[in-house]
Amino acid sequence: MIKKILIGVVAILVIMQFFRIDKTNPEVIAENDFINMVQPDENIHAILKTSCYDCHSNETKYPWYTNIAPISWWVKDHINDGRKHLNFSEWGTYKEKKQKHKLEECFEEVEEGEMPMESYLIMHGDAELNIKQKEALVNWFKEQYKGEKKIERSWTDLIDNKKWQTNVETTEGIDRMRALLKANRNVSDVEFMNKLGEDLMQEIKTIFAKCTMTGLEHEMLHQYLKVDIHNIQGFIEIKQLNEGDLQTMQGMILNLERNFNTYHNFFETAQND
Repeated sequence: MIKKILIGVVAILVIMQFFRIDKTNPEVIAENDFINMVQPDENIHAILKTSCYDCHSNETKYPWYTNIAPISWWVKDHINDGRKHLNFSEWGTYKEKKQKHKLEECFEEVEEGEMPMESYLIMHGDAELNIKQKEALVNWFKEQYKGEKKIERSWTDLIDNKKWQTNVETTEGIDRMRALLKANRNVSDVEFMNKLGEDLMQEIKTIFAKCTMTGLEHEMLHQYLKVDIHNIQGFIEIKQLNEGDLQTMQGMILNLERNFNTYHNFFETAQND
């Protein structure tokens, strides 16, 4: 009898594996993203990416165990619920009243230890906040909520609809990065992923080295490039890929390509260049 029960359980588990979850992340529109809009310092930026964005953005990274049902179903439901409650990738679509309410919820739940959720931390130890990180994040969310810290001008916030003026080397560098990303959309090897990251980072360094811009244009260019430097560095640091990681990294390549495709919407080469 016990043998039949065990066989039945195994059969059910095998059948479950045929019902895979959709790991495709929705498109990330750079100008609507919370981090892009608010421009936190590097410390807060890193905390948000590590401890918040996995469940509350369209940049979810699916770990290996999301290939196993029914765990995968539970994770997917958790992600869908997290995005429904708060999606940092869609922050720009929220009305001001909703943004303020969400900021209040953010500092309250972090302060009370509700976020990140304990169930999430079991498999994501790096997302756990130490005392200093928790204090810094709570205070930062409170500053945004109270309006005590003015949000700096964003590169998406054009003046009189006039694009930011850049030099020709910058535009050429951006176009080369777009071409690199397009040519490597389906990369599936760690070595090639590392090489892609190194090539992209070299283009970033060349742009900075040859930058002749000053003033607000210079600030906006650095702000624009800062958006993706962290992700590019991630390509260089990755050591191995499983199925879930591969899909995530390929999704990041597409997102980077989309972000660089927005360059010509906000920047143009100065005529004297």
